[in-house]
Amino acid sequence: MNDRILICEDANVDSLRKKYPGGLHFVIGDLHGEVDTLKKLIAKIGFNPEIDHAYFVGDYNAGGNPRLLLDYMSQYYQADYDKPGFHMIRGNHERELLPVYPLENLPDIIVYKSRVMTYYFAHAGMITDVFELINKDMDDNPGSTNYAYALDETCAGEDRPFRQVVWSRKGLYSQRSRYHVWPSLESLKSRRACIIHGHTPYAFMKQGGYFSYGDEQVFFGHQHMWFSEDLQSFNIDSNVKGRYVVGEDYRGLSCVCLEVIDEIAQRNGGFLTVDSVKSGERFVVSEKRVPVLWATPKFDLLKILDAQPRMKKITIDINGEAIVDSVIE
Repeated sequence: MNDRILICEDANVDSLRKKYPGGLHFVIGDLHGEVDTLKKLIAKIGFNPEIDHAYFVGDYNAGGNPRLLLDYMSQYYQADYDKPGFHMIRGNHERELLPVYPLENLPDIIVYKSRVMTYYFAHAGMITDVFELINKDMDDNPGSTNYAYALDETCAGEDRPFRQVVWSRKGLYSQRSRYHVWPSLESLKSRRACIIHGHTPYAFMKQGGYFSYGDEQVFFGHQHMWFSEDLQSFNIDSNVKGRYVVGEDYRGLSCVCLEVIDEIAQRNGGFLTVDSVKSGERFVVSEKRVPVLWATPKFDLLKILDAQPRMKKITIDINGEAIVDSVIE
């Protein structure tokens, strides 16, 4: 198992700033109301709302102080994905646990087409049917850099076929699962796809003496996240909420920088391998959890609650077929 563990320092953000003066793209894991931990991570990456993009994979509730978290995030929230700022998707704790802040106006999937790879951000992972449906829609409507999709309850509610995108079931994270839901490695490579998600804390992926995320994976020892070669994906739920297995007491928040992942993929023919990730430049930044301190809200929370981001709806038609419906504005 030791050869699957990568011990490394955080990314050198200063060098990345010099290399990419026009701005960086980050993807940040499950927050669970931990606003002060997010503030420390944002300071560590030197986030610049004038040039940087940060994508969040959901779960803003169920821990910490969601009210203060959303208040803080509202100052950088941007409904236009082409403009710098914070871009948010929903997780299961917004969608299915009926919290105070349901965030029903946010997409469940954002796709960002970068210089080398196409990144799919979804809370719990990806399944073949959704992957193919989105790819067809992007092929039919080329020319954009960012695409966003909301999953209707007809296809993503309780026991619906696409529910695993927002709340995974056993077997999702394996090409060999009897469910056969994850896109094949061949289809992922053909699209130069990289899937980035959260939802399942790293502690839940540890099964006895081995890690259970994909068949070919590497675990980032200090940042508590995974890369899986056969899934072409990263799980960045680094356990800020505090889900434990025996002997584990780490709580933290991690993010990845897409510009560096792009560089690694470009040197490797447009896809990612365990060896290329282990030998490439560092692209993970992490911050250990700090307790949330009460503060007076400063910003307009309605900027998020009443936002109208451009996205399409994925639903089931009268014939029982999944379709991409009209644009929601």
